[in-house]
Parts: sequence; structure tokens; C-alpha cells
Amino acid sequence: MATYKVTIMGKEYNLTSEDNKDYTEKLAAALDKRIRDMRARFSSLSVTDCAVLTALDCMDELGQSNRNIDNIRTQIKDYVDDAGRARNQAASAQREIKALKERVEQLEKELAERTNFSSMDNLGETVSAEAMLKGDIEAAIGEKPVKEEQPAPVQERSFQRPQYGSRPVDGALGGGRFNPVGSVNPDVSGNKK
Repeated sequence: MATYKVTIMGKEYNLTSEDNKDYTEKLAAALDKRIRDMRARFSSLSVTDCAVLTALDCMDELGQSNRNIDNIRTQIKDYVDDAGRARNQAASAQREIKALKERVEQLEKELAERTNFSSMDNLGETVSAEAMLKGDIEAAIGEKPVKEEQPAPVQERSFQRPQYGSRPVDGALGGGRFNPVGSVNPDVSGNKK
């Protein structure tokens, strides 16, 4: 702490302050100017009255400044709280995105497994992915899947060459064709075999 000599309204004052000399002298000069301005506006007032009114103005400014500081502190606290909530929401969203990506990968893998197969059921027919998905959906919602009627398997027919004796059967003479077993083939004379 140091003691400084300052002049306010022509009177010297010895002030002890923790601040430096320049700061203390600037405060005294600002106060001297404000009191002189008040005296110039209200010439009928004494120096003491002007000093009291100037002090009152300074107290008002101090009160407004403190309210502004409190408002700024409240706003900063709100911003910090909002930022914390936003960080929590962002972290939650990132966890949800990660979980959804994993689910998508799992579903894509299941879809690939269901569409890239050629398993056969008891009747020898290929089971379609659509039928499997339909069955899974019905099982998931609790409906009992209705077994669709299976179409009757198509019987294969075998074909044999007709017998024409020593004649060629390549169709060169117009009569050689492949016909199903049991069909009627005319011979050259028009008689049925």
C-alpha cells in the first residue's frame, strides 16, 4: 500500500491505496471533473451538495454495473448448462447412431444370408427369401403361419426315338422325328406301327 496526494475541487487529499499512483490520480481527476460538471449545471448548489449528488450518481452506476455483471454471470451459467446438455445429447445421439449402424449391419448380414442360399425343402422346391421373411413376420406378430399348398410336382416325360427299321431317322426323308413314348408314328406306307 502506498499514500498519494490528489487534488479534488482545489483541496488536497492524502489517499492510501493498493493501486498504483497513475490509477489513483486518474480516479481523482475523473471525480473532480464530475463534481465541476455538476456545479456548472446547478450553480446554486454548494461543493458539498455537488459532491453528494456525484457520489449518488456513482453509486447508481455501480449498482447498474453490478446488475449487468449478475445478468452476464446468469447468461454464462445458462450457456454453460446449455452446452453441457448439448454435449450430453450429442453423446447420446452418437451412441444411438452407433447402435443403429450395428443393427443395420446385422440386418444387412441377415438379408445377405437369406437371399444367397439355395436350400431345398422336402419336396425339392427352393424356399424363397420372401416366404421366409413372411413366416418370420407372422411369427413375430404372433400369427400362426399358414402353410401354403405345394403345387404337385411336374412329372418328367421321357422321349425315345421311333423305330423305322433301316431307314434313317434324321428327317432326311421327311418322316424322322422324336416323339414321346406311346405316340403313333406313321411309316412310309401310312400304316401305324
